[in-house]
Amino acid sequence: MDSQADLFAPVMKPPKAPEGRAGPRLWVRRLAIFKDRQTLIRDVPLKPGLNIVWTPDMASSGRRALAHGSGKSTFCRLLRACLGEPSYATDAQRLRLMTRLPDGLFAAEILIDGICWVAIRPLGLPGGEFVVRADAIEDAIARGRSDGDQGVIDPVIIGTFFPTLTGATPLEIGREQVWDVLRAWLTRDQECRLADILAWRSSQTQTRSRAQVLGETAKLTMVRLALRALDAEERAAGARERNLVATVEDERRRHAYQQQRYAEGLKAVRLALGASDEVGFEDTIDQKGLVSLAESALAEAMRTAVPKPPDVGAIFARQKALNAERETLTRKQQQLNNDARFKRGEAERYRSEANLGEIDITQGRIRVCPVCRVNIDEIKANGCGISLEPCDLAALKSAIADKQKKAADLNTEAGAAEQESKLVGAQIQQLEPKRLALEAEVKIADDATRAAHAVTKEIQESTYRARRTLDDVRALRESAKNEKPAPSGTAALDAVRSQLDAGRTRARVAIRTLEERYQGVMAAWLPEGITSAIKLDGHGLKVDAEFAGRGEVSTAALDSLKIVAFDLAALHMAIEEQADLPAFLIHDSPREADLDGQLYAGLFNLVHQWEEAGTPCFQYIVTTTTAPPPELQDERYVRLQMSSTPAEMRLFAMDI
Repeated sequence: MDSQADLFAPVMKPPKAPEGRAGPRLWVRRLAIFKDRQTLIRDVPLKPGLNIVWTPDMASSGRRALAHGSGKSTFCRLLRACLGEPSYATDAQRLRLMTRLPDGLFAAEILIDGICWVAIRPLGLPGGEFVVRADAIEDAIARGRSDGDQGVIDPVIIGTFFPTLTGATPLEIGREQVWDVLRAWLTRDQECRLADILAWRSSQTQTRSRAQVLGETAKLTMVRLALRALDAEERAAGARERNLVATVEDERRRHAYQQQRYAEGLKAVRLALGASDEVGFEDTIDQKGLVSLAESALAEAMRTAVPKPPDVGAIFARQKALNAERETLTRKQQQLNNDARFKRGEAERYRSEANLGEIDITQGRIRVCPVCRVNIDEIKANGCGISLEPCDLAALKSAIADKQKKAADLNTEAGAAEQESKLVGAQIQQLEPKRLALEAEVKIADDATRAAHAVTKEIQESTYRARRTLDDVRALRESAKNEKPAPSGTAALDAVRSQLDAGRTRARVAIRTLEERYQGVMAAWLPEGITSAIKLDGHGLKVDAEFAGRGEVSTAALDSLKIVAFDLAALHMAIEEQADLPAFLIHDSPREADLDGQLYAGLFNLVHQWEEAGTPCFQYIVTTTTAPPPELQDERYVRLQMSSTPAEMRLFAMDI
């Protein structure tokens, strides 16, 4: 049995690039950091195959220098930025870099199918990035940015590697975002800790990559598209499934809402009719149903007599007549008073004139002409020097008597008018009780009218409610008759899910190819007795490793190793051009703390074997604090070695 097991044990063979391929289609030849356009801070040459960025830990270096904080992750992020990622650092890190290196920039020479593209990104204020075809970074810097230069290299990579993917991506991923999403897979954030196949970007890194906000379904779709494990028929079935699920869910919510409305309506009509929960719509032998109760309630409400309001019009007519009579009397009284006052004034005037003439004539023993005010005796003796007429004393006395008579007559007439005015006033006073009684009658009638209107309104509302209740009961009865079970969409979903299963079965060929590579990688690292597999089903894509007889192997260290193996398996397929991916991969410190050192060394040895098998048609960049195997510690593989101290040994050769 052991020999049979060995016969089928997975074997990891180095990848074989297509005939005639002389190197990777995509690789980064050089990354450089400048203090300004003329001052180079760091120049890191890279190569096809294995590239190690190493910050030795204390066990390796023998120095009390931390292996962290030297700039390994920043190095990876600068590479990603040159490959098109929107941001190369967190906002706080960018601010510090802008302060220390306001004129700084970084650049990379990117080889795509043998053509060198140089991507320039400023460290200072944003806005100066550009990509241009050039032989070297220095040539691009000397040329500078020109109008028409593209800002990122994404269009070049998308046009070169993903022409067939751009029309098949999920709706939430646009054509221009294909490389952004797949770049996130091939250059995972260290902060994601290799925790899951689809864990690519952490929100902590503030990369502004589309992958940070994508759901797992969209990312899995992109992985399967890149691995050629998703055909058009399955994509169409997937779209139909999403539409069906959405439709069924909408219908389910609508049905639940209707059920809730029905229950609330039934409760309301039972409450309005005073019926218990046992009362149904129709009559039974023992009791009336809701319909009969509602009809009876409506009939009862309609039989209620509407009160008749009092005849307010007649009261107002009598009040108007009384007011008119009182007004007439008041005007007559005012007229009498005015006449009396006038006549008494005239009488006073006549009396005053008569009295003055009489005094003039009889005052003392001197008699004076009432016209000329001259002594009568003197006039009679000497003649009147003023008037030509002789003084007629008898006529003067007659005039005085006449005025006195007129004054007396006027006084009599004034007294009569005053007496009549008093009689009219008495008549007005006699009308006052009638006025007050009518006002009280009006108030009573108004109150009665208001009360009648209120009762009428209550009767109308009661009738409306009874009619509404009856309508609701009838509608609820019809709703109960026509009620349909909640649509499950099961048949349609089962059909489309069968199509999805068939699609996944077809994809099994591509997944099997990936699985063979994955099993080969795991077999090269892990001891015998551990089997590994990749499963694709309706729950997603899962990588497994199992001990014989013990089940799945799952520790943080081994789980991260599975993800590394998965990525290397995809890289293997990309090298052999069995996947729509560039054969390019970055792993930033992939070793978990408790991962066995020999297992970790196996990662370097495996990739080294691939490189040594022939012309390397891939580029794998890995950062580490653990020492790589001794034979891989020379500058051919260790392309950059850093330390946290002194500052000159850090990525930017200074404190940032």
